Amino acid sequence: MRLSGLYSQNGVMMKNTSKKSLFFAVSLILLVGLSGCARYKARALPKLVSETNSQFLDNKSISFAYRVFDKSDCKKYLDRDVISAGYQPVQITITNNSKRSVYFSRKNINRATVDPREVAQSVHTNTAGRATAYGIAALFAWPFAIPAVVDGVGSAQANDKLDEDFARKALDDQELKPFEIVNGLIFVPKQADLSDFQIALSEPKASQRIVLSAEKPQAKVLYA
Repeated sequence: MRLSGLYSQNGVMMKNTSKKSLFFAVSLILLVGLSGCARYKARALPKLVSETNSQFLDNKSISFAYRVFDKSDCKKYLDRDVISAGYQPVQITITNNSKRSVYFSRKNINRATVDPREVAQSVHTNTAGRATAYGIAALFAWPFAIPAVVDGVGSAQANDKLDEDFARKALDDQELKPFEIVNGLIFVPKQADLSDFQIALSEPKASQRIVLSAEKPQAKVLYA
């Protein structure tokens, strides 16, 4: 009877231990899964086309089109709501359909622009709170250190991808060679008025500036 009772108690204890182990394993898997939520995934920018660009196929024109992003565009192309962070993305496509090189500079936009690195930093994934919680839990059960590490590594990788993508999509100072198209983003403060948004391109050989705006999306390039 004693031996039978002992086997019975051991069986119950093993069963309870098995249930606890299963519960702990499932919980740990869920925690690791949740900690892996830090990621970055965004689409490439499409090229914009000026509505009347087809009228300027005479090898003497420059045209541009722009689009002010809304929150849906931010999520689609940047995977982050940068508008809520205080920044307004504006996509610009410039087509140099001429035989001359022209130059683009953010300084020649009639609105102050923000460094894309500043914008990217403002929407970095921050898991410090979760890492602290996991760290405290790990003091009582070491496996909680696993999701803390996974979360930290995942966040760092997501932020690196975000930085690279923002830098790649940002429209920087550059030369537009003949028949070249440039396409990218600038960032302005959220409260900026874009009703009379315009950019100026320089054409050194003709000593002229080509000003493009919503009212004048195309301009002729003069030849000496």
